[in-house]
Amino acid sequence: MKALLLADLYQLWTNFKFYAVFLVVALGIASFGDGDNLGTFFPMYAVFMCSMIGMSLLQLDEASRWNMCAQTLPCTRRDQVTDKYALTLGCFAATWALFALLYVLLAALGRMAWPMVAVQSLLMLAVGLLAPSVSLPALFRWGSAKGRVIYIGMVVLVVAGVGGAVGGLINMVNVDLSALPLSLIAALAVLVPVGAFIGSWALAVRWYEKREL
Repeated sequence: MKALLLADLYQLWTNFKFYAVFLVVALGIASFGDGDNLGTFFPMYAVFMCSMIGMSLLQLDEASRWNMCAQTLPCTRRDQVTDKYALTLGCFAATWALFALLYVLLAALGRMAWPMVAVQSLLMLAVGLLAPSVSLPALFRWGSAKGRVIYIGMVVLVVAGVGGAVGGLINMVNVDLSALPLSLIAALAVLVPVGAFIGSWALAVRWYEKREL
């Protein structure tokens, strides 16, 4: 497992140095924002990019046939899946922490409202964990070629399904989201992405163990 992580870290350093440059640029743009409009697009896009690193590494593995060679190593397929999820989580956590720290600093300087710190941080958490939760199982099950197409289709279905379900639930029970306790909303905003990420890992392990390479 340690060897797998080291190999992927080397791949990350060799092929994705541009991400570090983009991250610095995104942090700079966000830091020059005024009020609560701090360039939300760049932090969200930075988090999304880092959450796709595991997906990109999987594609590189298949292109170099490393996924085939890895089957001869003294490591299980569960280890190989866990490696990609751990690296994805580590990259996401580092990026999320940098932007969260920036938001806290801006709030302390009076350039951002404290409630917006929580809102932006929770949005980054959702984006950073839900995106790989959908993409990684698809790639482990069907490979990079089919997995990308299936991933796009799954994203469309999930977004449409969640949006329709939430809208229908609100209409049925006449729930005013603004009336819900902030603590409940915050708890759901944390538990749902974390739960989806853990469940995604378990599904990816099961699918990859059954896949014929």
